[in-house]
Amino acid sequence: MPDISRRSLLRSIGVASAAVAAPSLLTACSGSGSAGDISNRGVDLAPWPTYIPKTGPTPELKGNPQTGVQDAYLSYPSKLTKGTSDVPGDGSTLKVMTITYGVVPRPEGQNRYWQAMEKALGVKIEFMPVPAADFQSKLSTVMAGNDLPDILNIVSNTVAHEEEFVLKTMTNLSEFLSGDAIKDYPNLANLPTSSWQAVGRFHGGIYGIPIQRPKPSAGLWINGTEFKQQGYTVDGFSRDDFTRALTSLTHGRKYGTAAAKEYPFGWIAHAQSHGIPNTWSASDGKFTSYYESDHFTEMLSYLKKLWKERLYFPDSPSISTVDLKTRFYNGTVQSYMDSFSAYLTTLKLVKDFEAVPMVPYVTEGLSPSAWSSPGLSGYTVINKKLSKSKVKTVLRVLDHLASPFGTEEYQLMHYGVEGVHFTFSKDGDPTPTELGNTENITNLPFYYLCDAPQVLYVPGAQAGVRSLYEWEQKVCPKMVDDPSKGLRSATWTTRGATLRQEINDAIAGIIAGRQSISTWDAAVKKFKSGGGDKSAQEYAEEHAANTTK
Repeated sequence: MPDISRRSLLRSIGVASAAVAAPSLLTACSGSGSAGDISNRGVDLAPWPTYIPKTGPTPELKGNPQTGVQDAYLSYPSKLTKGTSDVPGDGSTLKVMTITYGVVPRPEGQNRYWQAMEKALGVKIEFMPVPAADFQSKLSTVMAGNDLPDILNIVSNTVAHEEEFVLKTMTNLSEFLSGDAIKDYPNLANLPTSSWQAVGRFHGGIYGIPIQRPKPSAGLWINGTEFKQQGYTVDGFSRDDFTRALTSLTHGRKYGTAAAKEYPFGWIAHAQSHGIPNTWSASDGKFTSYYESDHFTEMLSYLKKLWKERLYFPDSPSISTVDLKTRFYNGTVQSYMDSFSAYLTTLKLVKDFEAVPMVPYVTEGLSPSAWSSPGLSGYTVINKKLSKSKVKTVLRVLDHLASPFGTEEYQLMHYGVEGVHFTFSKDGDPTPTELGNTENITNLPFYYLCDAPQVLYVPGAQAGVRSLYEWEQKVCPKMVDDPSKGLRSATWTTRGATLRQEINDAIAGIIAGRQSISTWDAAVKKFKSGGGDKSAQEYAEEHAANTTK
């Protein structure tokens, strides 16, 4: 078994955690204005930024932007290009705040990675990376003190009153980024339109810059070595095959599957194997929540059976995502739910077996529906108090951070200074030095301010990258979107976190055997009357308003 400690995992986890381990933020962040102001109905809609793709190094495995299959690189580019024409900053100081899944970085005066980034950007950076568990209270504190940063990273879909907060305190960037105006920032223009749409408009305007992520969403990660011995192939498993494999793989102190407490029993991954829609479905102008799916009770009954037969890791109801990853990496559990972006950490840390995402297993009589992600892990906003000239400076800095794979700027941000934070292996892959294990992008997460479109590349993990590419080719073309992506619902903004928690509690209670399956109808009815139906109506109205541009 690999020797992977919780501390080493925290140092490495970084971006891979954002999609699944995000906290519930700003649940008490209200405001005096009308939440209805977030709507895009009846207002002029700023055109989306013009998409101007940049040509990078030739990948060994070519992707397909139309289907979401990423370019895959089995080797690091031998020659780098310049992603920007000059130093973007004006020598001033910028205060920034982001979420972090790393550890506290060394102070700027002792941190050569921090200093190198400041030099490249041409600004001083007062960086406030806040641990996920503390983000809500910290942002509330800076709001109360009227001390919001110049640049703020917001984790998507986790902030109650999020849109109202953005409208009141952040800059409308439409004049700088809408349509052809974005040509002044060519790396931002390289971000796909779908990611801008996932952020959505705020009362008709463009306020957020997306932190782009791959199309695949959360699903089951499996010990491919063990599962292939049970007959698994990329062509898929039936549900009976999956159950049989879990039974065979559960023995002694090893368990067939597991889930973290943030997502009860990993039901989101199993929903995809039971033909359940991606969050919402839309038909004839009407939105319907996935909780109302005819197949939901079938899924709950199945997961209840797995738990009763002790095929789940017994700490699944209470274990954190970070600690669960450690159990997967050391071979204690053979499958668990995580985001697709977990590959950035998983392929780097797992060496004793093949770790792969699983093609959704097939439940008899149902069509599996692998879900697509929103295409981003969050977005960046700029303080409304900044002058127009300062906003342009910030946008130039963010444009620099969005320099694509294969550029000098990308290499510095993602790997640090050559010879200081990394060296090249005999195969040409950037490999961290001892200093690079602490002074790095995980502990000082510049990529949560802005980042390039992601490609499939992990140093020293060529076989894993090839497997991911083959998986994307199989799954991405058939993925099901969430039709509410980028739309605004005042009710969901204010009530969504509570509604999710209440119904997740019901899901956990049923699967764990504390409640009967028959209680599900009452839980759905409570969801609908408590704000679900109103949210569905608002999403339908927003969808109609947004189809014009």
